[in-house]
Amino acid sequence: MTESHVDSKEFEFPLVMRQSTNSFFGNLSPRNPSLAFRMRRVGMLILITWVPLLLLAILSGYAGRGIVDVPLLHDPGLYGRFLFVLPLLELAEVIVAISLPVQARQFLESELVPERDRPRFDAAVNKVVQLRSSFTPEILIAILALCLAITFRLFLFPESTSNWEVHNSVRSPAGWWYALISLPILFFFLLRWMWIYLLWSIFLFRVSRLDLQLSPTHPDHAGGLGFLGWGVASFSVVLMALSAMFSSGFYYEILHNKGSVYDFKYHMVVFVVIAVAILYTPLLVFFGRLSRCRFTGLLDFGSLVLRYDRKFEEKWIERKSAETDESLLGSSDIQSLADIASAYEHVNDMWPVPFDTKGFGILIVASILPLIPLVATEVPLQEILKKLAEMMV
Repeated sequence: MTESHVDSKEFEFPLVMRQSTNSFFGNLSPRNPSLAFRMRRVGMLILITWVPLLLLAILSGYAGRGIVDVPLLHDPGLYGRFLFVLPLLELAEVIVAISLPVQARQFLESELVPERDRPRFDAAVNKVVQLRSSFTPEILIAILALCLAITFRLFLFPESTSNWEVHNSVRSPAGWWYALISLPILFFFLLRWMWIYLLWSIFLFRVSRLDLQLSPTHPDHAGGLGFLGWGVASFSVVLMALSAMFSSGFYYEILHNKGSVYDFKYHMVVFVVIAVAILYTPLLVFFGRLSRCRFTGLLDFGSLVLRYDRKFEEKWIERKSAETDESLLGSSDIQSLADIASAYEHVNDMWPVPFDTKGFGILIVASILPLIPLVATEVPLQEILKKLAEMMV
């Protein structure tokens, strides 16, 4: 009896949108939330994380200048974390929730997964979806986020607190709300994205163990897996949010601790390199399979090219064949020779991992863009724009 599988058109992969059979949580997070719903969620997050800090700081007199040196309204880190980073982490689900199912479905639609391995592919899908659908990991993530926020803010780095948080060795109400509510919520979103990316990495690892039907001559130079190299760019919004979080922290140091953007140049470079490397790390699981595909392709096409070259030389160079009277002009042999050489070059140019230059460029831009305003602390923005305008004319 043949096994029945879900048709690729009906294939679902809700790795970002967690499926829930609980009606209460299902109402809080519908299966296909609209943009309006997400904007309401963003507003709710700001009301929980940012607005109470402002109100408590106003009541304590720590919102504006007067009592403390660094009031809440002069802390760029707060603006970055809760008015930009947190909304981005929420809205990033829109892009990633579309991209990951498309990539997973592509394994089936492009027939990369042979029919005999379809049960193992379905098992890999079901495993990660089951883990994502469970509430246990998110409860653990929430507990971990709270523990990290308390540990970092109250014990490991208490000296990094602003005046509006701790004044005269006394933590303000806004400072307590920040450590116990606002920061844990931010950490929860960050850790949840790490969990989603870990599940996606597990899925790719299990798929890489299948007998994938790769093509060494595929024009994407990745045996047909090039869509994974482009798909990494879907995480660019998450990467931008992380970059903005670090950028706001750097700006705080420059603004209030008399620092310079040059003091953080290595920090910025290291962040970009590490962040982009982490995003591409799961694709390394295809290194062995793509390398074998390239090696086998080079052997097979190398033999084919050699046989064709010999026949071509016999016919047109050594003139040994019976078709010596055929005119070289208009012959398709030369075009065939060029075509087979082009196919060999496709094999030779294969990437050892799925890679796309445009996707890579998007990630670099996303990681650097939030850091650009830091340059304005050294060079006025109008001078930068003026110089760019001069270069255009």
